[in-house]
Amino acid sequence: MDYTELSEEKKIEALKTLEKELDETQEKKSEWENKAKKVKADFENYKKGQEDRKEKWQHDAKKGLAEEMIEVIDNLERAILSANEDSTLLQGVKMVADQLYEKLEDEGLQRIDAEGEEFDPNLHKAVEKREEGKKVLEEKRKGYMFGEHVLRESEVVVGDE
Repeated sequence: MDYTELSEEKKIEALKTLEKELDETQEKKSEWENKAKKVKADFENYKKGQEDRKEKWQHDAKKGLAEEMIEVIDNLERAILSANEDSTLLQGVKMVADQLYEKLEDEGLQRIDAEGEEFDPNLHKAVEKREEGKKVLEEKRKGYMFGEHVLRESEVVVGDE
């Protein structure tokens, strides 16, 4: 359009129309930018949520595996206790038991210290009481934790020292 041929009134009218269109376009641009920011924030929140769910799933899977392996550790320890002390097989079983426990410990499994400790009902299960008192005198069965979760309480004998 050639604006040189328009009257002053028409030029002013055309200018006002263009300014109005510019304002509307800038307003739409601003709306789309806000929508894009919201979508980006929603996506970031989604990604974070997915990462949190993934970490929880991995933690739960490791915890479940550790819980199942406790029985294997118990069986290896029973085999060690019942074997002839001079046996080379005993040495191999000890190595396997140590290696298994070390790998599980790397993933978060921990033995609960019991013997000589104060009795804690959150960590220990009293299976026998010899005298009055709250000291753990003997551990009958090892207890285990995974992170902050008790997988199995230590079964203990409680009494005075």
